[in-house]
Amino acid sequence: MRRFVPPSRLALLALVVLLGACRARQPEPIVLNEDQCGYCRMTISDSRFGGEAILPTGRVLKFDAPECMLSWARATPADQRGELYIIDLQHPGTFVPVTTAGFLTGGTMQGPMGGSVVGFASPAKAEEQRTMLGGRVATWAELLADTTAMGHH
Repeated sequence: MRRFVPPSRLALLALVVLLGACRARQPEPIVLNEDQCGYCRMTISDSRFGGEAILPTGRVLKFDAPECMLSWARATPADQRGELYIIDLQHPGTFVPVTTAGFLTGGTMQGPMGGSVVGFASPAKAEEQRTMLGGRVATWAELLADTTAMGHH
């Protein structure tokens, strides 16, 4: 005789399996002096700069500088970009979603590509550093829209 399994138990099991399967992926740690930038192919060597894109396919692209990630994002259709993360300059190696990050552009801090775009955990954190580093505070959306904010390499 078959044992009766209440439908609520089956539904709960299915939900647990489903949530486990579609759990959002997290950025992978960048292996300094080994990983290559997905845009310019330079070896990534500075933990204060860069970012990652977790593509809809699950593949992770790593970038050595915000400028490289911006150039890649501008050339990639929005629905193919996936989840984007930038490194927080104040916490090297720590990723924050670009949607909540703040950026300084045009300041004195120079990244690996010679550009002056640096990422922070939030626009407020970027503003706190502006007095020391100069430049202007921007969001990711503003940087994407402003193609004059940086030189291409």
